[in-house]
Amino acid sequence: MIKLEDVKCDFKIVDMEEGEGLTLNKKSQDLKVTIYDENEIIKLIEDNFNKKYRSLLYIIMSLNESEDTTESDTTLAFLKIEDLKNKLLNKYFKFLNPQLLDKYLNMLMFLETKIPIIENHRGR
Repeated sequence: MIKLEDVKCDFKIVDMEEGEGLTLNKKSQDLKVTIYDENEIIKLIEDNFNKKYRSLLYIIMSLNESEDTTESDTTLAFLKIEDLKNKLLNKYFKFLNPQLLDKYLNMLMFLETKIPIIENHRGR
């Protein structure tokens, strides 16, 4: 039996005549599952967001603790946050209520404030 949390997959939104669904696509196997239940879709999006948020949090914590943090490290952290924002606003917007979307965007803005600012002083 395959546990859903063990399946790493890409999410894809599909439009069907019956309604909108979220398709889970595992590329290494030709496995596709489309979910139409709104509550299940929101749970999947929340799980996906929380995993990515936790990962970003650990990255930012390590950037703040390390003396070897570079400008490119911090830029990469900003880009990862921006990528997650874009997924929320473009991919999952249809499924999230305004309060939940606002909560997630505020969480990401909070992370942005915690990224250390590193200035590059090369050549000066």
